[in-house]
Amino acid sequence: MTDQFLYILCGLSAGLLGGYLGLGGGIVMVPFLTIIAGLDIKLAVPVSVTAIVVNSFSASNEYLKKGMVNLELVIILSIFMVMGNITGSNLNRIVPANYTKLILTILLVYTAFSLLKGKQPKEQLPFKGNQGKYIMVSTVLAYLTGTLAGLVGIGGGVILVPLLYLVIGMPLTTSRGTSSFMIGFSSAAASAVYLLNGMIDYKIAAEVILGIIIGGKLGGYFGTTAKPIVVKILFFVIMLYLAYKMSYQPLLELL
Repeated sequence: MTDQFLYILCGLSAGLLGGYLGLGGGIVMVPFLTIIAGLDIKLAVPVSVTAIVVNSFSASNEYLKKGMVNLELVIILSIFMVMGNITGSNLNRIVPANYTKLILTILLVYTAFSLLKGKQPKEQLPFKGNQGKYIMVSTVLAYLTGTLAGLVGIGGGVILVPLLYLVIGMPLTTSRGTSSFMIGFSSAAASAVYLLNGMIDYKIAAEVILGIIIGGKLGGYFGTTAKPIVVKILFFVIMLYLAYKMSYQPLLELL
């Protein structure tokens, strides 16, 4: 019963934060499952990816209702993210667990600082102009994001949100809504790879999904009304804390 409660709690927490920040929730869920619930990261990653599919579509519904999703960009970038997710999911079977944790730590730290410090320059073109200008580089980054997401069990929102906000110039709220919707499609591809390879623990996944459905709806609702500065500060604090917890043991073993 205690384990079941922890899995549901992990899903609920990841859903709330993921929906609020426009992430899939995996950047929170994988550390929670490994640190709080004590799962091996090789088991936590497939469970996380599977739950992310549910969370993304659950949270995205709130953003869609308020027109905070750029559907044109979702279609274009999702194709490349799906390709990347398939690549990363296959790499997960090869890359050692400690290296996976360290890669995830680097992503956490990078994202925390890039979004906190990032400001759109005054001379930046309106969003529509940047969308066409940066679409090629964005597709490459979307593929790389998908690869990393599939490898470490995250949705990819920790990279997607800064990408849409800082590179393309999309408003932060729309960036979160668009990111959340895209993650659902890309994570479904990664989940299929894990499913075909028999790497998903269905019992744990079901309990995590139960929590994430509730958390995702609440997080998505509150996320549509959140102030950008509050989102940035919360994002920064959570990312650095999780980076510390995730990297501590692997670094001790390597040093």
